[in-house]
Amino acid sequence: MPITAAAPNSGLPHWPAPEVLHVVAQDAESLQNGLDDAVQQLRAAAMAGDRRGILITRRSRSLFTVEASRDVPYGTTLENDRWHRETAPS
Repeated sequence: MPITAAAPNSGLPHWPAPEVLHVVAQDAESLQNGLDDAVQQLRAAAMAGDRRGILITRRSRSLFTVEASRDVPYGTTLENDRWHRETAPS
């Protein structure tokens, strides 16, 4: 599950918003929940002035990265598939 940064007035130390979050899931429900949580965190940072879009990249069957990207327009979420699947022999 992604780690959240403390709210500015929570009395806890305030860390900068993460740039990359990793989501690892073993089933569709936990994947969707993890991606939703990660996107919410990065979207909140973008609304607070970061002004970057969000890029979701599939790395394997169960590993995804969610990152704030200057290459993605603010207010946009793009998906990318970098999973190198083995091909069946011919």
